Amino acid sequence: MKSSLLSGIGSVGLGFAVINLLLQPAVRAEIEMPKAETNAGQLLVQEANTSVVEITDVQVNPTDKGIDVILESANTEALQPLNRSTENNYIADIPNAVLALPEAQDFNITNPVGGIVSVSVTQADANTVRVTVTGEEGLPTAQLFDSNEGLIFEFAPVAEAAEPSQQPEQPTSETPSEQPTAQNDEAIELVVTATRTGEELQNIPRSVTVITREQLEQQTKVNRDLQSILSNTVPGLGASSDSQQSFAQTLRGRPPLVLVDGVPISSNIDNDTSVANLRRIDVEAIERIEVVRGPSAVYGDGAAGGVINIITRRPSEEKVVSNAEIGVRSVGNFKSGSFGNFLSYGISGKQGGVDFIASFTRDSFGKPFDAEGDPIPLFGDAEAESASINFLGKLGFELGSQQRLQITANYFNDDQNQYGDYDLTVGEIPGIQKARLLDRPVEFVDSSDPFNRGTVIQLDYTHNNILNSQLQAQAYYRQTKTAATLFDNRIFSPNSILDVGRSVVTAERFGGRLQLDTALSNNLNLLWGTDYSSEDSKGDYDLFDVEEFDNSDGRIARKIGSSIRIAPFSIKNLGLFSQLKWEASDKVFLSGGVRYENINVSVVDNWVDGQTGLSYRGGEKTLDDVVFNAGVVYKATPTISLFANFAQGFSLPNISRIVQRPQAGFNFAEDVELSAPQKVDSYELGIRGQWNNFQASLAGFYSYSSLGTRVQFEDFGSDFRILRAPQRNYGIELAADWQPSDQWKLGSTLTWSEGERENSDTGEFVSITSFEISPLKLTAYIENETLPGWNNRLQGLYIGNRNSAFDAGEDPIGIDSYFVMDLISSLQLGDGTLSLGVRNLLNNQYLNVTNQLNAGFDDSYALAARGRTFTLNYRWSW
Repeated sequence: MKSSLLSGIGSVGLGFAVINLLLQPAVRAEIEMPKAETNAGQLLVQEANTSVVEITDVQVNPTDKGIDVILESANTEALQPLNRSTENNYIADIPNAVLALPEAQDFNITNPVGGIVSVSVTQADANTVRVTVTGEEGLPTAQLFDSNEGLIFEFAPVAEAAEPSQQPEQPTSETPSEQPTAQNDEAIELVVTATRTGEELQNIPRSVTVITREQLEQQTKVNRDLQSILSNTVPGLGASSDSQQSFAQTLRGRPPLVLVDGVPISSNIDNDTSVANLRRIDVEAIERIEVVRGPSAVYGDGAAGGVINIITRRPSEEKVVSNAEIGVRSVGNFKSGSFGNFLSYGISGKQGGVDFIASFTRDSFGKPFDAEGDPIPLFGDAEAESASINFLGKLGFELGSQQRLQITANYFNDDQNQYGDYDLTVGEIPGIQKARLLDRPVEFVDSSDPFNRGTVIQLDYTHNNILNSQLQAQAYYRQTKTAATLFDNRIFSPNSILDVGRSVVTAERFGGRLQLDTALSNNLNLLWGTDYSSEDSKGDYDLFDVEEFDNSDGRIARKIGSSIRIAPFSIKNLGLFSQLKWEASDKVFLSGGVRYENINVSVVDNWVDGQTGLSYRGGEKTLDDVVFNAGVVYKATPTISLFANFAQGFSLPNISRIVQRPQAGFNFAEDVELSAPQKVDSYELGIRGQWNNFQASLAGFYSYSSLGTRVQFEDFGSDFRILRAPQRNYGIELAADWQPSDQWKLGSTLTWSEGERENSDTGEFVSITSFEISPLKLTAYIENETLPGWNNRLQGLYIGNRNSAFDAGEDPIGIDSYFVMDLISSLQLGDGTLSLGVRNLLNNQYLNVTNQLNAGFDDSYALAARGRTFTLNYRWSW
């Protein structure tokens, strides 16, 4: 452990050494030139970055859309513009750059094309070049490209900009969202999650999937469940369970870290079956989702499978813009009681240096029915008989050209009516059956219906030019609370003191991060900083009046008290990290980093378990570790790049399982061996291709952990147990998109993976459960603009067979394959878009992977999936 600690301290020392080198010249400059008009901050930047990028010429060329503004430079890729706007002015500040024009100090031109009033390129300060383009009728639209000529801004006057309805849908593969305008031009899409700073997708040595706002809007026409949307679009992510719980939907066979604007939403208690981190924000509040596959040393605890970063919406226009959507759906072939509705309103805008956005959604669902027309028991569908609301609010302040302050709040609440129960007599019928709804709705008295709530409040501050660095600071508060459906524990544990109850799980977290992206030279950057978080978690039982419950035939649940289900515990994390990025040449990009993390776990000293009635002791454990990552990207051609990556990630075993119904005499401080977290070593090789009308990626991965976390599940209703054993996962992922013409689009993804653990008795590796490893997954779509303004899309999801875990005795049953096809049709109508979505178009009867596994224990829990469902929406803006 000493070597790990010293390595972590060494990485921090490197960061402080950089500060020291930066500060010394700054002090010397102030002493030698005390009367200079340049301020101290500018002197600091000048001295610290003596090798800035020169812009040697500026060209303005007319195009069929508007104009191209080309900044010529010998080191184009080092030009990283920071964009903003005020009224009709598009402004791009380019740090670490100077103008070295052949004939003038600045560049100015007026009326270069109709709708563009002026273009200016000036030296804003000692090392910042500013590009300003002013529109005549409104803010010009802009796209950014990187080519052999230089950095290219493509501007279109607002009057000639395409209407939102005419914008092309974005491909689902790992490709930039905009197509190149010339054979050698490369569209730039920045990804934040992979490196914690904006980075070109083509330069990232990782498998990354970006789901854009356009894709999200398209998918919500048929389905608003994030689990299903991500499963349909992200290679490597497991099939959706269609339930509140997302703990069984793993990324490359391991749990991912879920973030909202960089704030961790997932927590150590998330393997609990009553917690759902992918159902705490509505899709309407999301701008884009970035998914980094494989463990990450850049982030802290919990990123063993990868990172899912949900990025919320932000205003994009100078004027005030409103948008609204209304919809109606049937989750069961128009059966009575299957109807629900959707309502959304959003408003955003900018005025001077202030911008804002606010959105509100309300979504309700009826009772779901399977393809055979039978109602599905409540537990088989996350959205059944539910009504959810989501509010997102943002307020941003531009504090000059270099600084920004933003306040964000998001609140999500989902209430669900417990309209029935499982009919447990199904399991007694010979042969294979399906679950059957027992029509016995529950009325809660002195308590609420089942719910799922989440609140996030955060403060973000950025400074684009301090200590020759871009600084980002964040402070946040997050609370999640989930109340599950009621259960009769006497069915599973007749001798338990717990009779009728339900689980209520709460997690509360506050924390912050501070990071600086420091330019050491034109092609060498150091990212360094620290993260801190403190989270308190607990799980209780709500207890109900047993006599009144029985006398009402299980229809009235009157709360009479509570007891402990999961002992209260807290986890404190302190992480220190540094990440180096080097553009070795115009074809080779290298990166590597280190993270040291110190974790403290504290369990309440004394507690009495609500199900066993026994008393237990808590205590504290402290552990730390260091993880590393290294990657390389080689651009073989302007359109093809190859990448290789080694990454480590780590996470704690699930503390909530350890402190839930332990053995008699349990003492956390003495009985739990918690000297090291689960560390995952991952290796990845991949290739990406980006052509004008074809994009593709292929990656293979292998990961190994000497202390894996296997979920042992003996029987339905029994405990989950976490067993530590060596584990290895491996697989391949493929994504491809093709646009053969302006009217046609096709695409597909393929995921094959396997996972194995070491059997402690034989020493051999055997397949792990399908709760963790998804069977073969294949997705495909075909899209056509049938008539101008009328688009149609067919998309399919195929899940293959998997019997290896059943043969190894890990699964109670083998997994059978199934196929689901969706139809999405949208028509431009008036000022908006009318859409029809049909999920499970072929009305196939099937059980998803999770419910097949549950059915292996007892047919009473063989929950069929939804049959054909219809969604009709109308969306417009003004």
